[in-house]
Amino acid sequence: MAETKLMDRRKFLAGIGLLTAGGAAGAAAGLTAEPAVVTESPTARTASPPGSQAYQATVTFRTAPAERLVALTIDDGPTQEWTPQVHRMLRRRGAKATFFLVGERAKADPSAAVQAVGEGHELANHTWAHSDLTQHNEAFDRASLGSTHELLTRLTGRAPTLCRPPYGRIDSVGLAECARLHYAVMLWSAGVTGSNAKVDVDETLQRASPGSIVLAHDGGPQPNATLMQQLDRLVGSMMDAGYTFVTGSELLAASA
Repeated sequence: MAETKLMDRRKFLAGIGLLTAGGAAGAAAGLTAEPAVVTESPTARTASPPGSQAYQATVTFRTAPAERLVALTIDDGPTQEWTPQVHRMLRRRGAKATFFLVGERAKADPSAAVQAVGEGHELANHTWAHSDLTQHNEAFDRASLGSTHELLTRLTGRAPTLCRPPYGRIDSVGLAECARLHYAVMLWSAGVTGSNAKVDVDETLQRASPGSIVLAHDGGPQPNATLMQQLDRLVGSMMDAGYTFVTGSELLAASA
C-alpha cells in the first residue's frame, strides 16, 4: 500500500514537472524534487538575418592589450546635473571615456553629446529609452537602436560603433540588430555603483589589469556626489599606477 502511494506521488510530481531525473533514477534513496521552472523555447527568440553577407556582432567583457590601457564607460546619460561633472573630471585628469547614451536623453540635451566628442570622448548606443532588448520584438529593438544611431550620427557627424544593452541583457534578436548596425557589444569587467562607490573603487583598483572595462553612470538612479568623488579617485589612482584611459573602440583596436 505504501509503495502504491509512493508511485502515485511520483506520477503526480512528474506530471507537474517537480520530479527530477535524479529522483526517478534514485528511487531507493527517496524522491528528489525541485521547484518547477517555466522555460522559454530555445527558438522563441532566435533571429535569422536574411541575405548571404557576413553577419556578426562580438561581445566583449574585457580585453588583454600589451599596453596598460583601460576603458572607463559611462552609462545612462546625458544629464544636466552629472554629465558636466564627469566631463570636468576627465578634462582635469587628461583621460578619455566612452559615454553610452540614452537616445531620448541625448535628444533633450544635444550639447552634451557634441561637447563629449569635442573633448575626444566616444559616444555609443544605449537604446532610445533604456529598454531591455530581450523583452521586446525585433521591430522594437530595431527602432530603439536605429533611432539612437541616427540621432548620434546627426549630432556629431560620426556613426557610433559600440552598443551596450541596458542591464547587460541581450539575446539573438538584439545581437542581430547590432550586427546590422555594425556594432560591437561592450559589457564590462568592473563596476562602480552609486550606493557602494568607495568599496567598488577599492576592489577595482585591487583587481584591475590592462584591458579592464569599468562601468559607471552619469544618469539614472546611480549618480551622486560620492560616486563623482570616487570616480575621480579611481582615474587618478590608476593613472598614477601607469594606466592610460582610452575609449572603448581604442581599447578594442589595441587588443585586436
